[in-house]
This record gives sequence, C-alpha cells and structure tokens, in this order.
Amino acid sequence: MKNSSVIAHHILRTTFGHTSFRAGQEDIVNAVASGRDVLAVLPTGAGKSICYQVPALMGSGPTLVVSPLIALMQDQVAALQLKGVTAVALTSASSSGDRRSAAANLRAYQPSLVYVAPERLASDSFRQLTSKVRMSRIVVDEAHCISEWGHDFRPDYRAIGAFADSVGRPAIAAFTATATPATRTDIERQLGLRHPVRTVQSVDRPNLRWEVVRPNEAKEAFDHVARGVGHRGEGAALVYVPTRALAVAVAAALRRAGQPAEAYHAGLPAPRRALVQSNFLSAPRGVIVATCAFGMGIDHPGVRLVVHFGMPGALEAYVQEAGRAGRDGLSARCLLIVQRQDVVLHLKRLRALGRPSRARSRTRLVAMRGYVNERICRRAAIARWFGERPPDCGGCDLCRR
Repeated sequence: MKNSSVIAHHILRTTFGHTSFRAGQEDIVNAVASGRDVLAVLPTGAGKSICYQVPALMGSGPTLVVSPLIALMQDQVAALQLKGVTAVALTSASSSGDRRSAAANLRAYQPSLVYVAPERLASDSFRQLTSKVRMSRIVVDEAHCISEWGHDFRPDYRAIGAFADSVGRPAIAAFTATATPATRTDIERQLGLRHPVRTVQSVDRPNLRWEVVRPNEAKEAFDHVARGVGHRGEGAALVYVPTRALAVAVAAALRRAGQPAEAYHAGLPAPRRALVQSNFLSAPRGVIVATCAFGMGIDHPGVRLVVHFGMPGALEAYVQEAGRAGRDGLSARCLLIVQRQDVVLHLKRLRALGRPSRARSRTRLVAMRGYVNERICRRAAIARWFGERPPDCGGCDLCRR
C-alpha cells in the first residue's frame, strides 16, 4: 500500500500538477486502486474526477467511465489529452472514423480511460468489443442518476450492474455530489456493490450564502436577477431558468442592461452550445442564463453568483446546481427566486407521473418547499434533508436577520 501511495502522489504531481490530495481524496484513490468497490459522495468542487483518474493511470487495464452527458465526457477527455493521458469517448457525437479508432485502441489496451454514456452499454457492438477487453474497473459518474430517489433519475443507468456482470464483474466506483441516505442505499443496491468503501463528506459549504426572495410580480423577479448579476463582483454568474424561452428572454434582457449574458439550452445547435460554454469558462466575469441542461461537471472556479429564477422540484437538484458557485472556496451567493406559479407547475408535473414516481417526487417537492419556507436557518434545512447535523451558520439570509 505504501508503494501504491507513492505512485499515486507521483502521478498527482507530474500529470495533474497538484502537490497534495484534497481532504478525503487519498483514501478514495487507495481504495479504488486496490480493487475495492467504492461509493463516494463528495460536494461540488471536492475533486471527484481525480479519485478515479489517478488510479486509472496506476492500473494495467482500461477504466470504463459511465457519464451522463456528451459535453461533460468531451471536456474531460480533452483536458486529459492535454495532460498526455490516453483517454477516449465513445459517443453518438463521435464520427464513425473516431469510433473505429477508439475501438481499435481499446482492443489494444491503449486508452487509460474510456468514457461512455449509459445508453451505449446496451449496444451489441459495444458488448462484443468489451467482451474481449479486461476492464480494470467501472466508474459511475453522477451516480445519483441510477436511483429513483435521485433527482435526475435515468433508467439507462440501471443497465450498469448487469453490464458489469457480463464483463467479469470488475470493481465498481460510484461518485456523486448529492445523495440522501435513501439514494445512497439505492445506488449500492442497483450496482450490487460488494462491501464498498464508503466516503460521505458533508454537503455543507460554509463559503456559500443561501438566500430566498419572493417577488410579487415578474418585473420584480427580474429586477432581483439584474441586481444580483450587476453586483456579483469580480466573478462569473450563472442564472438557471425553467424553460428554453425564458433562457433566451432573460439573457436578452440582461444584455440590454449592460451585462454580457448568453443563453444556453438543449435546443441550441451543438456547435452553438459548445461556443457558449467555452465563452463562459474563459471569461472571468461571464454570465450565462441556462436551463438545467447546463452545468454538470463544469469546472469554473470563479462563479460568485448562482441564481435560480424559479423553484426546482427537488432539494438535491437545487443544492447541486447552486453548488457550482464558489468552487474556489471564496465567498459566493446562492439566490433562489420563488414565484407564485412554481408550486402549481410542479404539482401539474406530479399528476402526469405513475404512482410510485409521484410519491417520491412529492416527497422531494415537500422538502424543497420546506427549505423555501424555513424560518430559522437555510443551511440547517439542507443538512437535515441529507441526514446531517445542522451546522453553525450565521451566513444565510435568515441568520443574518
């Protein structure tokens, strides 16, 4: 183990340019490298990718990373390749030539990391390819997506356990930023984790200031957005909105107010989305107005403000999205603007769900409303939902009053 730790530190320094691991990372790296199953819940900005990328460079076979978004996979692969790491992504956005090249490299055991979406695991051609390759491990990124208790439940994630069995059941390492106790239990059950090493860090981020406002009309709601963006200081701002049309409208209104805002949503052509994302990541004081299609895995350390223009349906989703503020550890503001129609819209969506999903979604909506209606401390409400002891606060809007 001592020699393995020396190798891990060497890779961390020479490949990734870090002099030391962050809190909790080294224990997870050692567990993954030793072939243990792992469940790691680390808050946004804690460095989850390092926990499996370092072990991937220590092993003899490829590490398969199951990730939910093509843009996220492409960003991670590009960043790894710049560091000299052999990594590939097999996605629907790849050209047929790129996919053939990646498959040939995989058969030759060349890539250290292979990124795929969960849908690809059901592909006959991919199953044939991986049946001839001994995987070192399978990494499940954004593992809350596997659970019906998770806020981004995605049924294709349920194929991961069966796929792992079909390729000889390598070790599985599951990572996520937000998971309640029920979600953690469901992740372990769905993946069939065997005596996993569990690391669950607190969801609490002391540098974040949590605030809720309730405007009486649409203009007042936008005024809150404009004031927040205008007073964000020397940093970037991220504004979440519930619809594509609203993303375009709010971005245009912010530009008229003198802010360099761009809209991002899944309806934009892929090259446009890539350009908007690139502009945001490269602009220290950039402003992006986006639907929930944006943000997962985005590494912008200088976001000083995250605004939600409308209440999300789950506290897990809200905490993860708002948590993209302050990844550099400096003070940042998380502003939730709640409007009268928000709950009505969520209740309409609930009625369209089947009975089990409706019950789970209603439970999450009740927790979200509990946060909004909290009278004592926002951070305490978040901690209780995630099964943690309420922290000392003094920084949310309620405590400051």
